[in-house]
Amino acid sequence: MTETGTQELPRRIVHPGPITRERFRVVGCHAHPVTLTVRPGVCVNAAIADAFAEQGFDGGYVRLKNVPMQRLQYVMPAAAPDDSHAAWYSETFSMPGGTIIDAGLHMGRRGGEPFLHCHGAWKSADGILSMGHLLPFEAEFAGETSLEALALDGAILDVQKDEETNFPLFTPIVQPRHRRSAGLKALLCTVRPNTDICTALEAVAAKFGLREAEINGIGSLIGADYEDGTTLAAYASEILIRSGRVSTVTGGRKAALDIAMVDLTANISGGRLVRGRNPVCVTFELLLTEREAAA
Repeated sequence: MTETGTQELPRRIVHPGPITRERFRVVGCHAHPVTLTVRPGVCVNAAIADAFAEQGFDGGYVRLKNVPMQRLQYVMPAAAPDDSHAAWYSETFSMPGGTIIDAGLHMGRRGGEPFLHCHGAWKSADGILSMGHLLPFEAEFAGETSLEALALDGAILDVQKDEETNFPLFTPIVQPRHRRSAGLKALLCTVRPNTDICTALEAVAAKFGLREAEINGIGSLIGADYEDGTTLAAYASEILIRSGRVSTVTGGRKAALDIAMVDLTANISGGRLVRGRNPVCVTFELLLTEREAAA
């Protein structure tokens, strides 16, 4: 974990609790690329948990692309109804027979039981595109499906009460390692509010000696500044990292993130983020995996 002050950024959000000095938390682990087979007839939370267990793992990160769904319910970001939180969730939307176009999820645990957190984009049977936070107990796959995942050994995300935001949030914790000789070197990481997401990732990679890393994850930003010049100011969002990387450059590390985002106006946007101008709203949950440096 690292203790730093919050940064001067173009946008800022005020949460109800005391500011935590540590602005990111990291646990080192190993990630194993696996193919999960998920089955219909149970909720997505159970299907993903069972598929990890069949491979001998408790959790990890899963990417879902073009996955047909039997049922799908989700929420989007919304204004908080009172001052106990800085942001909240919309009403529940239902999309029977939809398709997950692109989504990412972390399988961790809550109260000792498997629990996942998923952001992504989905399309209805009549072609309407939406994006948000998947409700894991109110969604079900349409059939047996193969999914690519990074299973974790040595760490897991665990839901804990967060005083700063007053939300129960995933935080990385150490797990016993079971596979000593295999897997990619990895970092399981969360980033706190009002911290630029790119510079935080650069600091994480430098602190833990990752020279070239792939970044997967989900989270939220206070608006967004994209490299194409677009600036969005809506203060709460749901984010999927479509592609991300930390690279070694002269003088240190450089993070590049391409995201998809829905904000509390229901506007869907996407693109590459401007480094140093994109503060976290509530949290980011990230998995960094070491890759070979380019020749």
